[in-house]
Amino acid sequence: MIFTRSTGYALLALAELATLKEAIDSNHLSQNIGISKYFLAKLLQNLSKKGIVKSFKGVNGGFILAKKPEEIKVIDIFKCVEDKDFLVYECAQNESDCPNDKASVCSIWPFLNLLEDNILKYLEKFTLEDVVRMRNC
Repeated sequence: MIFTRSTGYALLALAELATLKEAIDSNHLSQNIGISKYFLAKLLQNLSKKGIVKSFKGVNGGFILAKKPEEIKVIDIFKCVEDKDFLVYECAQNESDCPNDKASVCSIWPFLNLLEDNILKYLEKFTLEDVVRMRNC
């Protein structure tokens, strides 16, 4: 699986935030998108620490996007939530980095490397604005 449930929920929450003009608290946001408020609160905390959302405390507190949707790349959301680089398969990027020293004879390494590279390029092109636009189709 390329995206975990956490990344999917983060995209869902951020797409919802992108449509709002004011901050929204995690309780209302979780109701709007239909996921656990505890799980969402944890995601939002992490997204806040990484500068993707801003959080406000107090009576009118809540969360808003820290940047415009067109400035937030999907790959950056993935890296923030998963706290790792994007990988299709646990395989070395370069033949010389192969932990088994068998990349030159591995029959699937070229395919996996090409697949990962193409998916990464694809994800680097997409922004949160694209996600919102596709959601509204």
